[in-house]
Amino acid sequence: MSRKNQAFRLALYYWALFLIVGIFVPFLPVWMDGRGLSQEQIGLVLAAALWAKIPVGLGLAGIADQTGHRRLILIWIGLGVLAGLTLMIFLQGFWGILIGWIIVGSLLTTAMPVADSLSLLSANRVGINYGTVRRWGSISFIVASIAGGWYLADRDSENVLTLMIAGTVFLLVSTGSLPDLKAVARRQKHPAFLDVLRSRDFALFAVTAALLQASHAALYGFASLHWQKAGHSEVTIGWLWAEGVMAEIALFTVSGYLITKFGARKLLLLAAVAGLIRWTAMGLTTDLYWLIGIQLLHAFTFSVTHVAAFAFILRNVPEELSASAQGVYDSLAMGLVFGLSMAAAGWIYAGNGADAFLFMTAFSAAGGLGAFVLVLRKPK
Repeated sequence: MSRKNQAFRLALYYWALFLIVGIFVPFLPVWMDGRGLSQEQIGLVLAAALWAKIPVGLGLAGIADQTGHRRLILIWIGLGVLAGLTLMIFLQGFWGILIGWIIVGSLLTTAMPVADSLSLLSANRVGINYGTVRRWGSISFIVASIAGGWYLADRDSENVLTLMIAGTVFLLVSTGSLPDLKAVARRQKHPAFLDVLRSRDFALFAVTAALLQASHAALYGFASLHWQKAGHSEVTIGWLWAEGVMAEIALFTVSGYLITKFGARKLLLLAAVAGLIRWTAMGLTTDLYWLIGIQLLHAFTFSVTHVAAFAFILRNVPEELSASAQGVYDSLAMGLVFGLSMAAAGWIYAGNGADAFLFMTAFSAAGGLGAFVLVLRKPK
């Protein structure tokens, strides 16, 4: 299969996956609010799914490395998400929704590192440009968040689940078209992530990137509610999310140049500085004109961290361990640390509102310290 063909099939998968993400990130908290959950409960539900993805993500990534299969794992993930979303239609109350979202959220967020490990194989073998492939996921997020905002503006919040189920059906179709690239199966019986963590640089990188990604918890969990309470409409909120992702797309487009010019370690430091600016400003104002400027920084807080992580793994981890390396990074970045950050954000937001965004600066500062150490440790 040619490079162009592989790039198209991978881009189609990212497009389908982010149709779902573009609905649940801005609007799932609104759906939970409509089902009667409090801000603290919403934070706990979102956090629990992130914690659950640690064993789920590491387990599925380990199976991918042990067997060499990636596409088959993604097919099973898609089926699990569809079953879980269907179940959530009938679930009521905090505990029911908690169980339902643990199933769906842990699987949905595990799909990304497994798909990224498949992209990594394609980058190694035929030279696809990850940034230009991954940006189609971001474009899809824009379409979903804007169209979702328009569609949901005059409708009941229950329609959020309907949109997510429709997106999952498309996800399964796109998964079947993915290139079936296989890495050499590992012969060792011990978990692959243990081999990955033997590298001190990788362990420091994973913690650093996790702290930088966890600084987005208040944004993902409570920005839509915060902006809604400040008087902004669903359509405006959808556009604000879309604007951040437009900036993300621009960054992905030039990611190859940035990695070549600055390297992964310096880019992590840049993401930390951007986070300090972004979360401070977001905690101080809900003025629309300021929010428009703040959302542009998403390119530097999220996208720079993400492409730096991909580049670090590509250059420092053998491909037979790539799924587990992505799994370790993702389990920390969007699992353990993010879950703790999300729970804390929910507790702080319930009591002090915008202070939850100011609290996120602590994660950016800690990530900046880790990035600084990584830069100092960089081999000559």
